[in-house]
Amino acid sequence: MTTDATRPRQRASGEGWSLDEHDAGDVTVFVLRGEFDLAVSAKLADLLPAEPGARRIVLDMTGVEYCDSSCLQVLLRLGTRLKEAGGRFAVATTVHAVVRPIELLGLGDVMPLHPTVAAARASWGDET
Repeated sequence: MTTDATRPRQRASGEGWSLDEHDAGDVTVFVLRGEFDLAVSAKLADLLPAEPGARRIVLDMTGVEYCDSSCLQVLLRLGTRLKEAGGRFAVATTVHAVVRPIELLGLGDVMPLHPTVAAARASWGDET
């Protein structure tokens, strides 16, 4: 049985992309699917928390097919704000189009990569 707290809430979708949000205990998981490019980056910035405080957020990007630098910049700003506020941030994916630029640009300190949401939580000492 799915409770309202764990039921995904579709925040937005457009042509070729979607963003859902659900709470998993004390972690908020944003599930991104599709293609994220310049045409999406402003909308993505509006949909993600502007002032996340000390929350714990995982971006599940296992369903992302493409993510350009404009969207990575939006995600980097979110990760930086979380880190400065004492929160936690991680990206869950093995998708080459997401992993490669994060690794090449050395963004792992702010945007740590994990293969799954459970692995991200485990890295924080959470049970899966």
